[in-house]
Amino acid sequence: MSTPTLEPVVGAREDTGWLDLARTVAIVAVVLVHVVAPAVNGSWVAEGGAAWWIANVADSAGRWCVPVFVMVSGALLLDPRRAEPPREFYRRRLARIGVPLVAWTLVYLAYRRWWLGEPLTAGEAGRDVLAGTPFLQLYFLYVLAGLYLLTPYLRILLRHTTRRIQAAFAGTLLALGLVDQVAEILVGSGTANVATGFLPFAGYFVAGWVLRDVALHAWHVRAAALTFVASVAGTAALVGAFTVTGGWDDAGRYLYDFFAPLVVTMSVAAFVLFRSVPVGGRSPDGEGRADGSRLAVLSGVTFGIFLVHPLVLHPVQDHWPLPDAPAAFAAGLLAHLVITVVGSLALTLVLRRVPYVRATVG
Repeated sequence: MSTPTLEPVVGAREDTGWLDLARTVAIVAVVLVHVVAPAVNGSWVAEGGAAWWIANVADSAGRWCVPVFVMVSGALLLDPRRAEPPREFYRRRLARIGVPLVAWTLVYLAYRRWWLGEPLTAGEAGRDVLAGTPFLQLYFLYVLAGLYLLTPYLRILLRHTTRRIQAAFAGTLLALGLVDQVAEILVGSGTANVATGFLPFAGYFVAGWVLRDVALHAWHVRAAALTFVASVAGTAALVGAFTVTGGWDDAGRYLYDFFAPLVVTMSVAAFVLFRSVPVGGRSPDGEGRADGSRLAVLSGVTFGIFLVHPLVLHPVQDHWPLPDAPAAFAAGLLAHLVITVVGSLALTLVLRRVPYVRATVG
């Protein structure tokens, strides 16, 4: 009896509307992770209680967000068929990331000093910048800058290798990132800095290109869905087990980390699932689709939302701590999420209309 073959659900794709979808959903997941942080670490609700478990599951379900952002960038930028000279690439990309990096680093250092009331000295601010972590989400700008520096060279490498070698290369880089994080968090071997913090993310960056045009069959999509659900459930269960028995500590932080094994599998599975969604449109330069759709518009402002959302979220959290009662907590969690996303979207749209300032939000 012959074995039936499955027709591909998706073949090699020229449209990149699904990448707009990935960006749009990922920014909501980023905000969700930051919304639930005070609950997960025990600042708002009792560790191990029903409200804490809601926060834990929500946090676990959003941990793919930053890796998918990196994979989207790799899918758009690493095409080896693009013959853009390195100087031109750096002029466009590093200039585009450089203005927001400098501007928002200064904004958030001032925010820490005068709004959050941290006794931040010039020396401490300088050390945080050199560490690549001047504020909550700004490390991502330093990660992008480092990956942009590598992009022209990675394109050359990818141009002269097969897909199998490219996949092995991405897997090797991800494995190195995983080992690096184990050493950093569990062994205390030292942390990354402004010059090295991007290196563990190179695996996700290359994986985005490798997975961009691979032909997907129905069983690939089913496997990705099962992997995603299992990874989220496994992360929540393990974080819960460690927290209930020993309190919130480095074990929980590691299991949430972007290079924890289950977060890696969750992130790759999420990217494959977005890849399978039949969304039209094109974005050949990675800077938004030309069809003017609502999804394209939303995708175009995700970078701005990423940058400004703490300015909206922190006042909301300061004035509206969530209660421990599960139903009220879940409702408040949703309200915080909606207020922060909508408020950050509005703030981004306003900033994009201000001359000179618009360059800081992409």
